[in-house]
Amino acid sequence: MLMFTFIAILQWPSSYFIQNVSLSAGILINEWLVVAGLPFLIAWKLKIPTLEVFPFKKPKIKSLFWLCIMTLSLVVIIDYLTFLSELVFPPPSAAKEVLDKIMHVESLPQGAWRLFLICLTPAFCEEIFFRGFFQNTLGHHWGKNLSLVLTAIAFALIHGMPWYWHLYLLLGFYLSWLLFQTGNLWFPILAHLINNSWTFINHVLENQIPSTGFWKGIDSLVLIVCVVVFALSAVQFAKESISKNY
Repeated sequence: MLMFTFIAILQWPSSYFIQNVSLSAGILINEWLVVAGLPFLIAWKLKIPTLEVFPFKKPKIKSLFWLCIMTLSLVVIIDYLTFLSELVFPPPSAAKEVLDKIMHVESLPQGAWRLFLICLTPAFCEEIFFRGFFQNTLGHHWGKNLSLVLTAIAFALIHGMPWYWHLYLLLGFYLSWLLFQTGNLWFPILAHLINNSWTFINHVLENQIPSTGFWKGIDSLVLIVCVVVFALSAVQFAKESISKNY
């Protein structure tokens, strides 16, 4: 909890640096040195076995397949929930302008760099801290069930966007469940990467979800299909992860 508080406090100067000084330097320093670097440093200093807090294991292909189906259906569901949330609790225009600036792309090389910077980097570094160090150390002291809940809450809190807090909480529960279910950090990292990449690519391509309004056209059908696909793929993924005994 102490490390979470320290990292959370550091997000304020990091956010200022990213918005007003250098986007690339701010994200790289914050994610690689602070969010991911400090957990590795603490684990090394305390001589904690690496695999206890950063459990990287070789995943099975079938499990990866179900993970991708499950996550893609979830990110579409989250897009629809985002639309509904903004009807009730619209974010300020300044917040949207910041997000637009971060995801703005003018060339293919810049797009590739932004993909690494705002999709891959947070996916890896944040999972190292939250699902790796935070969830595993809490689980050692307070049990796996409580650590799952607390990690999801901490994940939502640190992102600092109150109008999307419940959506970050939903994503946090999903990512924490993946580690809980498999004991393998590769699964939440890949799911986090899919979520980030989906948001970024749709923003660059100017794709809108819903495309015709929530209650019109095909959008309501798409949402229902995604909910069903998510539920079915989650069941299959759970069976795979249990049977393979990760």
